[in-house]
Amino acid sequence: MTDWTIQPLDRRHDRTGFTSGSEALDDFLRARVMQYEKRRLGKTFVATPIGGTRVIGYVTLAAGAVAFENLPGDAARKLPAHPVPVVLLARLAVDIAFQGRGIGEGLLLEALERAVGLSDKLGVWAVEVVAIDAAAVAFYRKYGFTPLLDSPRHLFLPIETVRKVLT
Repeated sequence: MTDWTIQPLDRRHDRTGFTSGSEALDDFLRARVMQYEKRRLGKTFVATPIGGTRVIGYVTLAAGAVAFENLPGDAARKLPAHPVPVVLLARLAVDIAFQGRGIGEGLLLEALERAVGLSDKLGVWAVEVVAIDAAAVAFYRKYGFTPLLDSPRHLFLPIETVRKVLT
């Protein structure tokens, strides 16, 4: 049982005091996220204390594509030589005061469940993420993400793997 819940971001959520330790992630949530929502560039889901509006974590998803030449050999052999459609896990952050409570894992699982749901409606080959730093790489690797060829921080998890893990 958790003392927090995840829901789609809306204007009632208090984003002002959010501090994750990454200025880029904090600035996005505080200053730019509503424009992304308005322009449909991404969809953000927030963790809040049950019954509260303070954002204590968030994840942003968007549509994306991975260049075929960035796919590892075992993945590339199974696909046509074209960009492959993905759900981009664009951002994931947890407020410093709430880190270590499983919120990051909860947000990641929310993102993966939504990616599977999308894959039932349109082409989605994988979930993609560009990890912000080495600690983020370690976090995603713990859940089975593997590097693409262009950067050790550029990771993917095939949607069929996600589907198996979640069922």
